Amino acid sequence: MTYELLLPVLLLLCGAAAASILGVYGYRCWRRSRRAESVEELTRQKFTLAEASLKLLEQNETLSEKKRELEDQKLLLQTNKEMLQQQKIKLAEVNHKLFELNEELKKEKEKSEKLLLNILPPHVADSLKKQGYAEPEVFDNAAVMFTDFAGFTAMTALVPPGELIRELNELFTAFDNIIEKHHCERVKTIGDAYLAIGGVNVSNPHPVQSMLDAAAEIIAYLHDYNHRSKRQWHARIGIHTGSVVGGIVGIKKYIYDIFGDTVNTAARLEQHSEEMRINVSSAVCEAAGSNYRFHPREELEVKGKGKLKMFFLETQ
Repeated sequence: MTYELLLPVLLLLCGAAAASILGVYGYRCWRRSRRAESVEELTRQKFTLAEASLKLLEQNETLSEKKRELEDQKLLLQTNKEMLQQQKIKLAEVNHKLFELNEELKKEKEKSEKLLLNILPPHVADSLKKQGYAEPEVFDNAAVMFTDFAGFTAMTALVPPGELIRELNELFTAFDNIIEKHHCERVKTIGDAYLAIGGVNVSNPHPVQSMLDAAAEIIAYLHDYNHRSKRQWHARIGIHTGSVVGGIVGIKKYIYDIFGDTVNTAARLEQHSEEMRINVSSAVCEAAGSNYRFHPREELEVKGKGKLKMFFLETQ
């Protein structure tokens, strides 16, 4: 082969070898470049992961703080709940005590009102509760009754005081029930004397008739009582009708009393009555009506009144 032919072949072979060497070197350079880029990328990712981990750590710390806050709030709420429960229990106890106190106060009020009604007519007691005072009143057509027991003074010397008072209390309690039944009012008792009035109650339009019926029932009660008692009680009764002034006497101890000539006349009629008889005035006879029968008596001299016409109510 001639030199001219061999030269191109050598050049071709050298070019191929150079290309191969250059390819290998280029590949190696590319590999190095890629490796460097991968290292940088890994480094960046490492930094990114580190930042992400740091953020996660911060978030975890934040969440932990929030969790602790929530737990603290939960504990506070639980404490408040327990305190509220305790307060609820205490409030229930206080309400129960208040209820008991109100019940006791209600009972005491009822006792006070009952006691007040025992010593005062209902309308006077009502006025006293509402206004703190009660004005004196005039009753134009009142019926006044006095009762007294014959021989009571002698009885006090023979009967033990406790026994006498218990029996007298039993009798006056029965009188009270009878008087109330006939819409009249007991005013007071003075020893063995009993004073009652009809006509202070607006619901009673016929005080004279009511008082006569009450007196007759008292006599009937005493007859029955004496049949079953070892001790005999004989009452004298006097009744008169007319104008009466009624009002409270005193300030510290309330006492309802009645005043006027009608009261004095009723007392005199009782004094001139007989045992287990009802002695009345002519004014009572006139106001009683035809349903009642009276037995006339002789005129008697009465202290401060002169001669006074009197009548016995026929109860049989």
